[in-house]
Amino acid sequence: MKRICFVGASVMEGMGDSEKLGLPGRLALLESKRGRDFIHYNLGVRGQTIREIAKRAVEECLARLGNSTDIGIVFASGSNDFATLDGNLPRTPPHRAFKQFRELALRLREVAPVLALGPTPVEETKMPVLSPLTNMMFYFNNQTLATGSEGYQHVCVEEKIPYIDLFSLLQNSPEYLAGLNENDGLHSNAKGYQAMAKVLSVSSEWNEFWGT
Repeated sequence: MKRICFVGASVMEGMGDSEKLGLPGRLALLESKRGRDFIHYNLGVRGQTIREIAKRAVEECLARLGNSTDIGIVFASGSNDFATLDGNLPRTPPHRAFKQFRELALRLREVAPVLALGPTPVEETKMPVLSPLTNMMFYFNNQTLATGSEGYQHVCVEEKIPYIDLFSLLQNSPEYLAGLNENDGLHSNAKGYQAMAKVLSVSSEWNEFWGT
C-alpha cells in the first residue's frame, strides 16, 4: 500500500479541525472511496517556519518511508514565514524563505517524489493572531501570501516539482472562507479542511503525483 508523509506546520497538522482529521486524514478518506487507499503520516507541527521544518523533515520521512518504493511526500510550506511582526518586520525575509523552500524541497525529493502545496488564504479582519508558542502577535495579509505562493511556484517550475497554488484555489471557496471566519482567521474549521481536501483530490497535480 502506498505511504505518504505530509510535512508542514499548523494547517497540515489540522489546527481548527474539530473532527481531528486535518488535510491528510480527509484526503485519505476521499481517496479510499475511489479505491485508492494509502497510509498517511501527519508530520505537521504548528508554528514552524521552513527553517524549523527543515531540521526534522528528512529524518522523520525516512523513518516512515524507509526503503519502500510506493511512497511520496506532500510538502506544505505554510504561512508562518510570511507573517509580519509589530513594526511590519517580516518573520522571514522573502528571499530567504524561497531559498529555504528550494533547499528543503530538493532534500525531500531525494527521499521520495514530492508534491508541494502553497500557503492558504486568511481572514484579515481577525488579524493579528497570538501565537501560544512564542506569545507574540503575528499579522498575516492575503497580498503577501499570494505573492509568496507565486514565489514558491516559480521555484517549483525551475526544479520541476509539482506545485498546487492553494491560495488561488481557496480564495473564493465559500466553505473554506466561512470556516476561517468561524475560527481564528488563520486556520479554517472542519468544513474548510474538507473543502481543501476536495480541491486537492481532483487536481491534476495530485493525480499525477499519485501515479509516480
